[in-house]
Amino acid sequence: MTMESPRLKAHFHVEVVDGSRVFLYAEGMDYLVPGKAAAAVLPYLDGRRTVSEIVQELSGTVPFTTVLTTLRRYEAAGHLAEGRPDLPDRVLAYWDALGIDPAAVTKGTPVTVSAAEGVDAAPVVDALTELGLKVGTGAIGEVPAEGVSVVLVDDYLDPALEGRNALQLASGLPWLLAKPGGVSPWLGPYLDPDHTGCWSCLAQRLSGNRQLERYLAGKRGERTPLHPVRAQITAGPLALAGMLAAEVARIVATGEPGALCGQMVALDLATLETSRHVLVRQPQCPSCGTPPDDDPKIVLTPRQANHVTDGGYRVNQPQETFERLERHISPHLGAITKLMSIGADPTGLTFSYAAGHNFAMVNDSMDLLRRNLRGQSGGKGRSEIQAKVSAVCEAIERYSGVWRGDEPVIRAAYADLDPATAVHPDRMLLFSDEQRAGRKEWNADPAHRLQQVPDPFPENMPFDWSRAWSLTRDEERLVPAAYAWYGHPDLYDHFFCIADSNGSAAGNTMEEAILQGICELVERDSVALWWYNRLPRPGFDLDSLDDPYVGELRAFYDGMDRDLWMLDLTTDVGVPVFAAVSRRRHEAEDIMVGFGSHPDPRIAAFRALTELNQFLPSVERRDEEGNTLYRVDDPEMLAWCKGAVIAREPWLLPDPDQPATTVGPPAPTDLAECVRRCVDSIEAAGSEVIVLDQSRPDLELNVVKVMAPGLRHFWRRLAPGRLYDTPVRLGWLDRPTPQDEINSWNVFF
Repeated sequence: MTMESPRLKAHFHVEVVDGSRVFLYAEGMDYLVPGKAAAAVLPYLDGRRTVSEIVQELSGTVPFTTVLTTLRRYEAAGHLAEGRPDLPDRVLAYWDALGIDPAAVTKGTPVTVSAAEGVDAAPVVDALTELGLKVGTGAIGEVPAEGVSVVLVDDYLDPALEGRNALQLASGLPWLLAKPGGVSPWLGPYLDPDHTGCWSCLAQRLSGNRQLERYLAGKRGERTPLHPVRAQITAGPLALAGMLAAEVARIVATGEPGALCGQMVALDLATLETSRHVLVRQPQCPSCGTPPDDDPKIVLTPRQANHVTDGGYRVNQPQETFERLERHISPHLGAITKLMSIGADPTGLTFSYAAGHNFAMVNDSMDLLRRNLRGQSGGKGRSEIQAKVSAVCEAIERYSGVWRGDEPVIRAAYADLDPATAVHPDRMLLFSDEQRAGRKEWNADPAHRLQQVPDPFPENMPFDWSRAWSLTRDEERLVPAAYAWYGHPDLYDHFFCIADSNGSAAGNTMEEAILQGICELVERDSVALWWYNRLPRPGFDLDSLDDPYVGELRAFYDGMDRDLWMLDLTTDVGVPVFAAVSRRRHEAEDIMVGFGSHPDPRIAAFRALTELNQFLPSVERRDEEGNTLYRVDDPEMLAWCKGAVIAREPWLLPDPDQPATTVGPPAPTDLAECVRRCVDSIEAAGSEVIVLDQSRPDLELNVVKVMAPGLRHFWRRLAPGRLYDTPVRLGWLDRPTPQDEINSWNVFF
């Protein structure tokens, strides 16, 4: 027997049957302790008698050895605790149920509660005191020398927390945040300098998810996007106080950070549901981390693609990637605000998901705010998990490309840089002189919001330049930061370029991300040549894929009264590019087009098909007369759906004078080799591949911006070059298409 004054744990109900069977039961616990001796010792297990006293009390009734044996049985079964702390029975029962020694709570380190102005700390202090803790109060600007610190605020972005965070980091002591007010009180995270991110890590994510508040704060000339709560009923602070006290007491008793370590729990008073939000530690955090390495060099490492059936060449299975990244989804602390299915298809053929953006940009444009609040990253795939992963990775890709001000740059005018190193933005934008001349009238049209034409680039003005790496030349290149990063402040005074997602990509490895970015560049270049020249292109034989999915998809489209076909858009670059096209058999044809590119032609084909599937929710609904109820707010796309018909756009059909192409052999599955082959092909077509690493160390995903000066964007960029020369050189046209004869429809898919 190891206990001096044994006590039957207080959470047990006790019933003795027939004087020889002791039943102990509690929440989720049922035990039977047989024997008359077991019943006999029960009245003495109060924690106030020693073992010797219990033996003496039972002398003459139960033999000495039997008493000791019975006590050991109770102890071995975990039914006993030591002593009787001065706590109410109900509180004692709680700690006993959790298997925590109440004495460790009452005799443990103190708890200090600090509250922001206007926040009532009394419910929390009372709840902590009720559990037997030693409780004191203090100011937010002071860090207690010992114990657990609890800080109560009505907004986690309270400016006072910045100073408190610095003090906590300097002291090395942990602290716990809580927000008692509002419809959704928040508990945690428990911030431990040795194990979790700090308040600055939290503030960066939370601030980014407050896009409206950021806009309004900027208009007020303020820096912090505060959102203090107004709603408050007694239930909120009381519920949070009870939960907080229980967790703090457990921390005090065990010394372990527990469930709130780096996690915030939000309590929804309307639904009584709770949700968990992970605080991700940011290695690059200016408060608790170190600056990232600014070496732009990229070395390709051989890596085998283990997943090659959907979504491109990937080193991890989609489920593995999703499980790794899921913790970044949160409306409060996430790089991704939400993930949701769109256009649910009961046949299980067309999976589409959308992921909300954490897209905090320093620009205070109202139009940008509107687009950010409604913006989503799309994900597609032949399986649900692939569609989820696709959406999540695209959202992280966009998030990583946002300018935050801590990115390494070189400040200089283009005229002062070596033109062999610095890439002039015009080489990547490729707007024509005519477009520049008419830009004011063009940009004023709301229908052209995705096709804006910037001002001429001032070569003698200093701008930020990001250090990138040429895979073609194996040397450093400088690219305008305003071209490479969303929301760069250089564009406030000089709108000389546009930052877009062309060539942006994410992957489990650097090689994987680069390959995806190259595929996008090649895809859009091929689409631009085909679309703006209205080039007749050969069809692609879907049957050559020899996949049951194709037949199922054809039947699905037929059931929607739609035709389905594919075109081969592959150009001199040699990387397969396909377009999947579908029209409705109706007066308004609602023509939809999806594109796909990949060195493996099967993957390229299925990418085009799944992207086409992604657009179906926009045009699938009908009214009673069979007319389309459009889920479209883009004026150009709506005009296309209502006005474009195959009779006037025959270039959308397979060219009857060219035989249909069939699926070719697969590409090498070594990602580095695959990338190198693509780089060589792009060089043969007259361009180079430049890569800017945009990976954020906290996001567990490689993100790159891949650029190839001279390859065409599929938006309306009409400068001389490949757009006009390549179709003639390849024998697809007899003469270059004059600019005034270029397709009047813009690409908007």
